[in-house]
Amino acid sequence: MSLLSVEGLGIAAGSLPLVEDVSFTIAPGERVGLIGASGSGKSLTASAVMGLLPEGLTPAGSVRFGERELLGASERELSRLRGKNIAMVFQEPMSALNPSMRVGRQVAEAMSLHGTRDRRGAKAAAVELLGRVRLPEPERTARAYPHQLSGGQRQRVVLAIALANDPALLICDEPTTALDVTVQARVLEVINEGVRDHGSALLFITHDLAVVATMCERVLVMNEGRIVESGSTRDVLGSPKHEYTARLLEASA
Repeated sequence: MSLLSVEGLGIAAGSLPLVEDVSFTIAPGERVGLIGASGSGKSLTASAVMGLLPEGLTPAGSVRFGERELLGASERELSRLRGKNIAMVFQEPMSALNPSMRVGRQVAEAMSLHGTRDRRGAKAAAVELLGRVRLPEPERTARAYPHQLSGGQRQRVVLAIALANDPALLICDEPTTALDVTVQARVLEVINEGVRDHGSALLFITHDLAVVATMCERVLVMNEGRIVESGSTRDVLGSPKHEYTARLLEASA
């Protein structure tokens, strides 16, 4: 049985189609990469799964999480799922963090909000999580505000929040694009460890083929709002069938 099943997903801005007939599945614990150039529809697809499409965009088709249909679900139902069963890490961590709240409290609230820990237990678990995502001096870091941390540290805080409730599916949307190469490698290691330790499935969105090769066992290639190729990462990146995939590989060489 699929954990996530997307069938015939379309996203339109009025009469203008932005994503067309996108279908794929993700099994429990599976790691899937979604690659393509900027503007290909990758992030819109992830936003549709999360129920976070910008106002004015209309989805069609089906997005099922287990037995639950997410397209057309109420905001109340989606809020129960987001952060607990499905979690997302965005490209820019400051957009996901409250600048006026200490980071330890933000991690703790992710648990207490969904009732997975009481307030006291959530506070202790937050410090533990900050340590697990390799933040230095986690007790001290928990007392810091987001602006007092580096970009790589803030991204690890966001990852701690995303993993706080052991989500079945973690979606990462270009989570290391804004980081330098050394910090990027560290954050990718943390994501790898977090997914493994929590037994989560992963949908990793990126334009970086080298990252997909190390993070994912299967890959979907997206171009102009459509999936043009899919298969095992080894097959798709080693012997691409679609000319667009071949061009991506040439550009990254």
